Amino acid sequence: MNILRFTLLSLCLLTGPVLRADPPALSLPGATDPLAEVLPILQAKYVDFKALNYKPGDHLTDLIARSNGEISLSAPEIASTPIPIMTATLPDNIIYWRLASFTLPPGKTWPDFAAQLQQASGTAPGIILDLRSNTTPDDYEGAEQVMGFFAPQDTALAKYDAIGAGHEIRITDRPVRLPMVVLTNKQTTGAAEALAAFLKADGALVVGRETSGWAAVFAEQKLFTGQILRFAVEAITLTDGTPLFGHPVVPDISPAVDDHAEKAALTLIKDNQILDVIGESPERHRMSEASLVQGQDPEWDDYLASLERRSVLLSLPVIHDVVLISALDSLKAIRLSQRPSPPAQATADAAPSVSTSVQ
Repeated sequence: MNILRFTLLSLCLLTGPVLRADPPALSLPGATDPLAEVLPILQAKYVDFKALNYKPGDHLTDLIARSNGEISLSAPEIASTPIPIMTATLPDNIIYWRLASFTLPPGKTWPDFAAQLQQASGTAPGIILDLRSNTTPDDYEGAEQVMGFFAPQDTALAKYDAIGAGHEIRITDRPVRLPMVVLTNKQTTGAAEALAAFLKADGALVVGRETSGWAAVFAEQKLFTGQILRFAVEAITLTDGTPLFGHPVVPDISPAVDDHAEKAALTLIKDNQILDVIGESPERHRMSEASLVQGQDPEWDDYLASLERRSVLLSLPVIHDVVLISALDSLKAIRLSQRPSPPAQATADAAPSVSTSVQ
C-alpha cells in the first residue's frame, strides 16, 4: 500500500505541470477593440460624427455599422505600382486615354499631356476616357488635372484636391472641345467616380456600368493593432447639390457586360493590344447555292483552316470589349449627326425641301 501511494504521489509530482490548467489570459482594455484609440480621431476628422449616434459602451464595430460604408477597418494592403496613364489612337483617329490610375508615365508631365492632346484634337472626332477599374481612388489632384483639360471653367472638383488645386498647371487657355465618352464600371470609385460624375454633368456621354457609389474624400490611420482605419472626411456633391456617396453614376448606355471578359479585355489593353479587343471578326464565307451544287461547304473549310493556323489546345476565344466598342459606335453616331446637311434645292413649282441631320 505504501509503495502504491508513493508511486501515485510521484506521478502527480512529475505530471503536475502538464495536467494543471493554465490561468486565463488577462484582457487588457482596448486589446481587441481599438475604439479608445479611434474615438478622438473620428471626433476630430470624421465627416459627420453626430450621425454615428455614439454612446458609452459602443464598440468600433457599432460605429462602422452605422457609418453606411464611410468607415472601414482592414489589414494593411501590399503597396503596388499603379498602371500609368496610357494613350492610343483608335480607328477614325479617335483619341483613347486609359486611366487605370492618375499616375503619369515616366518622364511625362501634365503640360506634356496637354500639348499632346492639343495637337491630336485638331483632327480627332472625339475622345474616350476609360475610367474602369481605376486603382487610385484618393488621387483627387490627378482627377482635377484631367478635368482641367476639358472643362476648366468647372472648378467644383478642385476643392476636393487634398494637395491643393493648382499644384500643377491647369489648361485654362485652350480647353479641348471634343465629343467625349467616359467608360465606367463598378470599380470606378473615389476620384475617378467623381471625375465621371462632373464630366457627365458637363455633357460627356457615359458608357458602361454603374460606378461604386463610394465617392468621398477619405483619410487613413494605422492603429496599434496594425489595422488600417479608413474614414470619410469630406462629402462630395455636384454643383446642383447632389451627393455622390450612395448615388452611383448611372451610364447613359449600359451594354451587357461579362466580368471575366471585361477583365481580360482590360489586361489586353494594358499590354498594348487594344486593337485586338475592338477588332471585328473576319467575314464568314457562307454557304451558297453554287457551293451546294458543287458539294462544297465554305464555312466548314474556313473552320478547318483556322485549326491549321493555331493549336487547338492553346486557342482561346476572341475577347471583345463591348463597352469600348459601344463607345466607338456612339462617337460615330455623334459624328454623323453633326455632319452638315446638303443644301435644300428649290424648284420653280415646289417649295424648298427640308433636310435633316443623319442620325
